[in-house]
Amino acid sequence: MKLDSAAIEDLVTRVEARLPGEHGRLVGFIASAAGAGSSTLARAYASTAAARLGRPVLLLETRVGPTQGRGVLHALAENHALDALLKPLPSGVHVAMLGGDADRTLWELIARDDLWQALRARFESIVIDLPNAAGSRLGLALAPRCDGVVVVIEANKSRLPVIANLVANLQSVHANVLGTVLNKRRFYLPERLYRWL
Repeated sequence: MKLDSAAIEDLVTRVEARLPGEHGRLVGFIASAAGAGSSTLARAYASTAAARLGRPVLLLETRVGPTQGRGVLHALAENHALDALLKPLPSGVHVAMLGGDADRTLWELIARDDLWQALRARFESIVIDLPNAAGSRLGLALAPRCDGVVVVIEANKSRLPVIANLVANLQSVHANVLGTVLNKRRFYLPERLYRWL
């Protein structure tokens, strides 16, 4: 999926304006179901934020399943170095796994404030690619840890009642919902004609 770089720049500007503080900001991207493109948006957001900051940004991936193994929260809890878990990209983004959601200890680690403070102290900005709400409860567990959450809506596919339910669920766990992003919008006429409509 090709993303409009100007639109991503605008998204970063709008999100950063609504986040508190200047260091250790944590933003999450979540969709109601798989395929909405929230992972692609999270990665693009992290790359643009890293370029803007001139410092590394951490992108935490949260793929669902027991095969994902131990991640950064496990390493911090056991006083292990994070460097072996970080995969640096040319864009200035460091990618790491949070861990598999079938690991019961992960749920306990998510509740530990000290681990999140350690991550915030190390990185200027942290982006979490939250699992979609239909596939895992992990996204709702992680959302309150974020300074802000962006809900990703797949154009022509996501239904309003489903999105409204996701936003209500996020608010019920006291997540700061920053807004929504319409993704995968298709132009059925040449794009220049839309300027005249």
